[in-house]
Amino acid sequence: MKNEKKYNKELLRLEALIGFISCATFLAMTIIIAYTEMQDFIKIILFVILFVFITTIAFVLLKMEQIVGFYECQECHYKYVPTYKAVFLALHFGRTRYLTCPKCHKKSWQKKDL
Repeated sequence: MKNEKKYNKELLRLEALIGFISCATFLAMTIIIAYTEMQDFIKIILFVILFVFITTIAFVLLKMEQIVGFYECQECHYKYVPTYKAVFLALHFGRTRYLTCPKCHKKSWQKKDL
């Protein structure tokens, strides 16, 4: 259990690092594309490639966050791993999400726990 918690912490750190590097790369490349002299259609193609890249990375990182650890309902204290769809559609602030508990069916702000 202790090793699993340590492994999960490392996965969440890796998720944050990959997310930060991806966003920084996307921002830097967008600025470079915007201010570099090249034809407009090349700029559009490069931006679409960047957008597909950052979107793909975001979906993979969201899947990592979904499967690592669990959420605990604030109403009934039920611990569960939500579906990918629930995590994707939920309002969130950091790793705290506004989710519906599968047991009591009440919505609450639920924090990620390892």
